[in-house]
Amino acid sequence: MPSMPHKETPQSEAAPVRASSQSTMPASSPSEEETTQQQKALRPVISGPASGHRLHTFTLPDSTGQPVGMWQYLQRSNVLLVLHHGRNCAACDAFLQTLAAHLETYRQEETAVLAIGPDEPAENQQMAARLGHPFPFLSDPAGRVVAQQGLVLPSLVIADRWGDIWAAWLGGTAHHFPSEQDIVQWLSFIEIQCPECYDG
Repeated sequence: MPSMPHKETPQSEAAPVRASSQSTMPASSPSEEETTQQQKALRPVISGPASGHRLHTFTLPDSTGQPVGMWQYLQRSNVLLVLHHGRNCAACDAFLQTLAAHLETYRQEETAVLAIGPDEPAENQQMAARLGHPFPFLSDPAGRVVAQQGLVLPSLVIADRWGDIWAAWLGGTAHHFPSEQDIVQWLSFIEIQCPECYDG
């Protein structure tokens, strides 16, 4: 079960990003202050089943130009939503590669991954092909979805099959995101809360 911090609401864009940007990974063992800063950076800005936050509905073109909407996932699967800077960001690219490598684990947790960035469909097609087309790469040049959610790039959002957000993180300039283990713990915890969904 993931750690469940007290209920938090999204803060202003400046505060979370500033906290994240101070938390760079040191080459040696982190000092107590650095560890504290990194833990603050990895604290969800939205957390818990009573957060009251929901994913806003959206329809965006995928890498082939076909429309993909949130309605296609509602009541079918949980959603791991990655809001990234696009193909020119090496850190975002590395994180997307990590998610692609663990895609089967997410599927076992009844979770679909969606990557939303500013690139046009043709550029997303190149990125998707390079990663083996693991999940939909959606085009949002205007940044409408991230603005609707009150977040900033890059961000990671975990929502259940009804669109309720259980956790969301801001990566900040250092692109600090929760570990794979933490992500899976959140997804497992969500599944357990749904008796008709959980078969464990």
